[in-house]
Amino acid sequence: MDFKASKSIDCCGQLCPVPILMTEEVWSGLGTGAVLEVLFTDPGAEPDLRAWCRARGEEWLGARRHGTVHHAWLRRLTQKGK
Repeated sequence: MDFKASKSIDCCGQLCPVPILMTEEVWSGLGTGAVLEVLFTDPGAEPDLRAWCRARGEEWLGARRHGTVHHAWLRRLTQKGK
């Protein structure tokens, strides 16, 4: 993947909906164009994060798995506060 995360959050060990809630909390402080890397171990978090991006009009950049840890990258397209 050819981008650098502006911020990374570790949601490992958390079950849904906690990774989404943690993403929401951090998202509010990110500016337009920022990339957030979300680390998680609950495989159910990936489809939830994809749906969250789609519902909010944000960009899903992709995900990879390294052992038991999943890494997902999201780009903020909307303006802060939305």
